[in-house]
Amino acid sequence: MHVRHTVLLLGTLTFAGCQCGPPTPSTPAGFSQIYATTATRDGVMPSLVLDGDDQPMVAFARQDSTGPESWSVLFTRYDGTKSAWTTPVVVATGLGALDDNPTRQQLWLARDSKDGRLGVAFTKTEQFCGTANSNPETTIHVSLSTDQGATWSTSDRVSEAHYTRNNDAVNGVPVCDTSMPRIAMKDGTVHVAWAANAGEVETMTNFYRGYYYGASTAPGTWSHTLLPNSGLFHAGRDVLSLALDSSGAPGIAYAMLSTDSARPNDSAYLFTRPTGSPVVVDTSDNVQNDAPQLALAFDGVKPRVAGHLAKATGPAHQWVWASADGATFSAAQVPEDAEDKGGAYLDLSYQAGKGVLAYDYSGSGAKGTCGGPKLARSADTTTWTICGADDLSHQFLGEYVTAELTSSGKLMAAFFTDADEASPSRFGKGLVLYREP
Repeated sequence: MHVRHTVLLLGTLTFAGCQCGPPTPSTPAGFSQIYATTATRDGVMPSLVLDGDDQPMVAFARQDSTGPESWSVLFTRYDGTKSAWTTPVVVATGLGALDDNPTRQQLWLARDSKDGRLGVAFTKTEQFCGTANSNPETTIHVSLSTDQGATWSTSDRVSEAHYTRNNDAVNGVPVCDTSMPRIAMKDGTVHVAWAANAGEVETMTNFYRGYYYGASTAPGTWSHTLLPNSGLFHAGRDVLSLALDSSGAPGIAYAMLSTDSARPNDSAYLFTRPTGSPVVVDTSDNVQNDAPQLALAFDGVKPRVAGHLAKATGPAHQWVWASADGATFSAAQVPEDAEDKGGAYLDLSYQAGKGVLAYDYSGSGAKGTCGGPKLARSADTTTWTICGADDLSHQFLGEYVTAELTSSGKLMAAFFTDADEASPSRFGKGLVLYREP
């Protein structure tokens, strides 16, 4: 679970990985409000991490009501000493128009457990690639914080005007049309992955949409690696997830579409290490998938991929693929919950061999056995149980769900809600946290 850029990285930091002093009160069990708003697009695209005391921290996006083409990224954390969420601070503003179509997640939050440093990767619309006064395109940026999110560095642009994979830094492939950044941090290294219009060569003048990985250990210095395709799968679909294993080594899972005219509807989920060869986790068997979704997590050094995928016959299901070595994956279908229709948003987390897949619930009618967000659990990667964080009081719950397991194995999940379906209402628009008792 958990895809699922730069600057002040370091050197003289002495910030401890955990918060010092006695344990502070945690967030309330069950559902509680993180952030309330009356605006239409405020609190969307949340991304959750836990601090050294397992207190939640959340970054999210806000559309400026006075300028709907301008978005901002904000950050808040739970202050246990005050038993309250901090007033959101602005990470970055003036981001222009962001693609917030369903399942789009244009920001991601990460924390380095070694020094407590935080990083947010996000997209920004700016005049960068094209000629002056031409249509601006999106680029990938990263802002960092060394004080638990109280202040943030000026963002560092990770994506380039021209990638140098064709050895031409001036006339190389222009790739400002970037999307879906993912960030992870460990031991002083910042890892980022994203999608861009600069994949494998399709024709003399066109390129397939592809995925890139970048890493940095010093301010303003980034590596750039084009992630490989596999076999007949060439075209990226802007669906990806980035995670680090227990040794700090990165892995990326991503979705690609077949370019074989005999299998035009075939989709595949791939897994790779940045310097390795890709492995096909699974395919859709030439079944069309309009809204694939996936999340990558590691159980130690063993990769786990969760995804929403239709295969052969029937509707799309939730699946979890497990691998011992990243070379071969076995599939396990997550049980359905009656009129379970979720999976547009999902996140995966592992702790000491136990996995939790959290995903949105958008059922209707009987609404299944339990409400949302849906929670699938397993202790062996092959046998999964399914229920929800709530009873039937919430018909639609779990949009942009983002989840983590605490050090004791308890789930925390943050998500956006347009309105509470419960009666009487407990919360309206904004961000909600679910903490497992």
